[in-house]
Amino acid sequence: MPRRKSKPMPSYFASEEEMEACLFCRRNNIRISPMGIKNDLDHWKITINIGPYKRGEVPHIAPYIYDRKTIWPEYYKMCKYYYDKYRKSI
Repeated sequence: MPRRKSKPMPSYFASEEEMEACLFCRRNNIRISPMGIKNDLDHWKITINIGPYKRGEVPHIAPYIYDRKTIWPEYYKMCKYYYDKYRKSI
């Protein structure tokens, strides 16, 4: 069986505001993460799970496909969206 080629995720330096939103999501069981696309090393989708982990749960998958330049900015935009949405209610 041939070994699958791997390519690292692009690097990105998040701003302080982006990191605050990301940490808020992690602390409050809002799990957002990039998901690779089969046989495509340069494109990703973003998955979202809200609430505590449950065995066998199915993530919500964003309908868009992101490339190397847009994956991290869009990831942090989603974190910021949930940060703004839930910050006041939690």
